[in-house]
Amino acid sequence: MSEDFGTIILKGNRFNGQDFEKKVPGLTCLSGSQVGRRIMLANDRITLGRSPEATILLRDALVSRLHLAVDFNPEQGAYGIRDLGSSNGTFLNGVRITEAILKDSDKILIGNTILRFGWSDVFDLQYQAEIDNLMNIDELTGLIVKRRFDEELNRYIAVSLSRGAELAMIMIDIDGVKQINDTHGHPFGAYTIAQTGKLIKAVTEHRGLASRFGGDEFMVFIPDADPEAAQQIAEMIRLQVEAHPFEMEGIALRPTVSIGVSNLKAGDTMPSLFKRADDGLYMSKRTGRNRVSVVP
Repeated sequence: MSEDFGTIILKGNRFNGQDFEKKVPGLTCLSGSQVGRRIMLANDRITLGRSPEATILLRDALVSRLHLAVDFNPEQGAYGIRDLGSSNGTFLNGVRITEAILKDSDKILIGNTILRFGWSDVFDLQYQAEIDNLMNIDELTGLIVKRRFDEELNRYIAVSLSRGAELAMIMIDIDGVKQINDTHGHPFGAYTIAQTGKLIKAVTEHRGLASRFGGDEFMVFIPDADPEAAQQIAEMIRLQVEAHPFEMEGIALRPTVSIGVSNLKAGDTMPSLFKRADDGLYMSKRTGRNRVSVVP
């Protein structure tokens, strides 16, 4: 029996009509605070560093404030990198460089951060999107995981403090999940948490970023929101949960949420901002639940 090891042509399947020739350039973080992140490139310049002014902010103590620039070189039709006078240097495939043209699969090292340059087709991008979801999205609620939330919050705190901009922190706890679990079982509690997460996302997704903190607690930050705006958004979340028809297997559930709100002040860090919002949350719990409390 002979076997044909020639070209296999696939017909009538999901590959038909796909543009295999179209490639999209990008950088993938292989290590460091942004591990797993895909940075898509266009015909413009981006910078990487620890400064809030960098296009991509890296929380890496060995990275300079403005460490590296990546831009398109029209004369060569390729992407290039240029060290911006960094303290610890830029390394391309293990060799320290000042500037260089990038080739597919090149590895760039700055500080403790490794980036891979590459060209991706439609299936690469779909695969990377799936991996990104697995790494960064909480399956129960659809919100980003705490690790990514913390990275983004740290970045926005740095940017807001440097520019004198507002930023609000909101902490949320579902009232009555223990009673729901004890009365109806844990699947009902999980349903309540999932639905609450979706309601929080619906209110905040065009305003800021939300994450499940753990168990039945959530956290949100809202850039450019002054105390009045932050309190209004928190109240919108509270009202949405209070009015939502939580029902599973014909059983009506009546959860509410207690919320704490705080706004960024000069000298704040993520822990100090978080603590004031958390203090507000516990104030809401102590004073009757299903309410919003603000701690300046």
